Amino acid sequence: MRIEILSTGDEIVTGLVVDTNAAWLSALLLEQGWQVRRRTTVGDNLADLKAVLRECASRAEVVLVCGGLGPTADDLTAQAAAEAFDQPLTLFPDWLATIEARYASRGRAMPSSNTKQAWLPQGCEILDNPVGTACGFLVHSGQSRLFFTPGVPFEFKQMVREQIVPRLKALAGAQTDTELRRFYTFGISESALSDRLDAAPWPTGIELGYRSSMPLIELKLIGHSAAPADMDAAEARLLQVITPWLVGKGNEEPASQILALLGERPLCLREGETRGTLLAMCHTHPALEAHFSHALPDELDLLAGEGPHPGLTIGRAGPHGVPLLLCIDGRQFGQTLKVSHPDPGSGRRILAFAALDMLRRHLLGLPVLADYLTLTRTASRLA
Repeated sequence: MRIEILSTGDEIVTGLVVDTNAAWLSALLLEQGWQVRRRTTVGDNLADLKAVLRECASRAEVVLVCGGLGPTADDLTAQAAAEAFDQPLTLFPDWLATIEARYASRGRAMPSSNTKQAWLPQGCEILDNPVGTACGFLVHSGQSRLFFTPGVPFEFKQMVREQIVPRLKALAGAQTDTELRRFYTFGISESALSDRLDAAPWPTGIELGYRSSMPLIELKLIGHSAAPADMDAAEARLLQVITPWLVGKGNEEPASQILALLGERPLCLREGETRGTLLAMCHTHPALEAHFSHALPDELDLLAGEGPHPGLTIGRAGPHGVPLLLCIDGRQFGQTLKVSHPDPGSGRRILAFAALDMLRRHLLGLPVLADYLTLTRTASRLA
């Protein structure tokens, strides 16, 4: 099933608003087994909207159109759909009554401009919006189904989950086109992974994708109608290479996977150089204690843990790097790492995850100090 996404609005084209809806939707669909083939953005121009709608419909079985369903003059998507597919705008009285009732429930009179949101392409199917005044709608054009939604993220996401995904599942049947398996690595660069993984082709119908998401590299095995045995063989081949740097797999963030290994045990964080970055990664842990101090030592030998609970301490940057200390089960494991990255925020995320990786490795019974290719260790401590 070929799927395309069309985002509309001058604010997106000009960069005044970041198109988070399209990114969220692409990821959601991939998790369901459907890979988006193309994403397009167009401004609030009627001629451009009509042309792009026709173009998308000529290629894709499903087009997901986001934005431009509001009550103002620059909201042109419904009109563009009506003209593009020769389905004249028609008043839908039931939706007009819904809008009026929502205003009445708030003790307010409906502005006359909202009537526009009940004028939709003739013959379309309404997609309910349980919280807003702009309904979505579904238009058929040849072999293509075009789903239209408002652009307000809260409304959009609820409508996708409740109105669109069930229809796509029914359209696709029990089988999906795409299977996705996700893996996360730390301490190795994207290019170094490519050197190890891309020399030989992957089996027909299977591809390997990369995504750099500092401080991790996500690897995606994507199977297009691939047999389960072929996917299993591809995963085994991948793991044979990346296991030394593998820090998580599946749809859950690696930091959450690491914290899950702790269960209900408390965790104490003390941060210097990372300035709360480690706390941001761990904030969902139910038994967390965190402190920040600019006075923490910059030498590993001077860094000390506190309290009876598992703890991670990240000191200040010194001439030899930044010291990290894990105190757990009556033992202390430490290392000083040098991070070379032009962006300070990225450097802090690397250090914070390196501390979390020490915890992960201990809880899994692995050597606590890993062999990273992207970090330099200048000191270590095991006690």
